[in-house]
Amino acid sequence: MGRSTENSTARATDRDVQRIIHLIPFLWSGAGNVVTRLAVSQQSRGHVAVVTSGRSRGETDWQLYRDRLEEAGVRHIQIDLFDRRPEVFWSSVRKLHEAVDSFKPDIVHCHAGVPVAAAAIVREEVPVPFLLIGQFHSWGPDRPDWMNRMDLWGFGRADRVICNAEEYRGILRDSGLPAERIVAVPWGLPLEEIEEAAGTSRPTSGRTIGFVGRIEPRKRQLELVQTMPCLASDDVRLELVGPVADAEYAARVQNAIDDAGLAERVSLKGEVPNVYAHVTNWDLFVSLSSDEGQGIAILEAMALGTPVVSTDIPGVREYLKDRQNGLILPSVEPGDVAATVSWALDHPNDVSDFADEARAMVRDRYHWDATIRAMNGVYSGTSHG
Repeated sequence: MGRSTENSTARATDRDVQRIIHLIPFLWSGAGNVVTRLAVSQQSRGHVAVVTSGRSRGETDWQLYRDRLEEAGVRHIQIDLFDRRPEVFWSSVRKLHEAVDSFKPDIVHCHAGVPVAAAAIVREEVPVPFLLIGQFHSWGPDRPDWMNRMDLWGFGRADRVICNAEEYRGILRDSGLPAERIVAVPWGLPLEEIEEAAGTSRPTSGRTIGFVGRIEPRKRQLELVQTMPCLASDDVRLELVGPVADAEYAARVQNAIDDAGLAERVSLKGEVPNVYAHVTNWDLFVSLSSDEGQGIAILEAMALGTPVVSTDIPGVREYLKDRQNGLILPSVEPGDVAATVSWALDHPNDVSDFADEARAMVRDRYHWDATIRAMNGVYSGTSHG
């Protein structure tokens, strides 16, 4: 699958200053965070552009990430890499061809299926080939077969595909992608920056659980709200931090809060200026997410010493170990979630030990500098899965 690009690899490594384009449907959530940080880091020793849809089908970039790129001098190019309708996709391929002709990248790093498919088509037509890197972040449930085929077609034509979850690497291998072209590069965290932003306060009274994520079905905030009446104690509060991604789903969440009389116990914080200041004050970070590429928000909670309760899903499964550095939920049924959360709140010494293990694990395995070194290895062809 795909063609050899030894010449493009040499071109990408023969000079000190690299020209890199990152393609991503939107700069949002955890993926947008790490792509923004990566582009800013790379800009210091090269020329970097980031291509996003900007606005498409009611979705938008998060302005915070766009502001960070602008402050660092990273060029932004707007091309719709989200809408899969043929009339939009083929127009985007043409615009991407023009952007590549103008920017002349050594490396095109694609974060998702639509971008890598578009870039693979463009590479067949440009006179000087570029190194094509695919990034397989996540693979949500209930995807239609045609969408899977489109994405796997694109990933199959990348020189290398970065994928951090073993289950997702299995999907790539099963599609026919040679194992030697699949690599894992865990996203590290700027630990000192996170700790400084969070401050040092911890809760002194009351019990609060929370979650960080866009309000959308795959994050399962509704199920978390439905858990609250099932808790053994009615003094527990829930904070949901994150912008609305699905207005209809957000309305269902709000209706569930109102119908259960939980307005005093559940708060929708929306987009906040300092996520870490919230997370560090929670007794538990509780995630019912149905899929994660890595679960950046969970790792950030661990880095801050906040105990984690989570579903057992790809990405998170790579590092979360039940009753070692966190708690894994047996299911997302309200009764099961409530039982696990109640046990955790009633056993603060145990979960504190889990949190200490988690914090040590993050410090040992998830450094941002290590991510940059590993990414350079992928670009140069010296990193292997």
